[in-house]
Amino acid sequence: MSKAWLTFARHSLQACLLACSVVGLSHALAEEEDWKAALQEKSSDGAADTGVLGLSAEERESLLSSQTDGEPDSEEPENFVRHRRRFVMREMKFNSDWDCDPTAVSAMVDQFKKRTGMDAQALFPRTPLTFDDPELFDWPYVYMTAHNSFAFTDAEIDGLKKFLDRGGFLHADDCLYGNNAFGPSFHGELRKVYPENELKAMDHEHVVYGSLLKQKYAWSVVNERGLPQVLGSNAFETIEVDGHLRVLYTPPDIGCMWEISSPPTPSNPLGTGMHNMDMFPGMREAGYRMGVNFILYALTH
Repeated sequence: MSKAWLTFARHSLQACLLACSVVGLSHALAEEEDWKAALQEKSSDGAADTGVLGLSAEERESLLSSQTDGEPDSEEPENFVRHRRRFVMREMKFNSDWDCDPTAVSAMVDQFKKRTGMDAQALFPRTPLTFDDPELFDWPYVYMTAHNSFAFTDAEIDGLKKFLDRGGFLHADDCLYGNNAFGPSFHGELRKVYPENELKAMDHEHVVYGSLLKQKYAWSVVNERGLPQVLGSNAFETIEVDGHLRVLYTPPDIGCMWEISSPPTPSNPLGTGMHNMDMFPGMREAGYRMGVNFILYALTH
């Protein structure tokens, strides 16, 4: 076959393809014009431009007049804890030294954001809640800590029970390793909230509750409680409500592991710790990792 013939065949094929493309484009343009005409015809159904295709001005006015400003959402159940679309850790104020770890919550939330990329915040200036505050039901995760003994009022007992029954999550951290008055007081006050539901040591081998310890982070070496060695052997304790973990008590003073005296920097991503925690290699990192696990568990169970 001659070179001239190959050149002729190639040019003929290109011309054919171009012709087909032009025909196809013509059909597409025609269809587009038909579509535009149909849309314009449909949009002319309304007597005025309402901004909604096929909705007349009379229909729009009727729809707007049937709505009432401030009318509550009838689909929202009464037993619903709101603000679940973002994470905000709220601190609790009660009649003890509740303010013993003032930087703990903000530092933990900062680490949570960096490690998960999720939207999260701690309120600043700090705005603690009380257990009898109606606003308590707006926040699914609350945190309390102290060294000393305390007692709830009847209103606080009632508020805490409603909060937990509605799906809220309480993290109570003992600020002195379970060796002071806070732990016994917490156990006693929770008996008033749930007289027939005692705090129990968490079974880290349980299929469900063991996952609390490894939502994002897990350790290859743990002690008999399923905890990293650096956290000690004080067992975490929990209370279930309707089959769901709603109360977490942590004796190892995790809040002090979260505390900082200076903010994180590129060279020191955890910041400078408090209470000599930096003297124990891996302790503060373990505390933050455990905190991330707590939060992810509470938001997904």
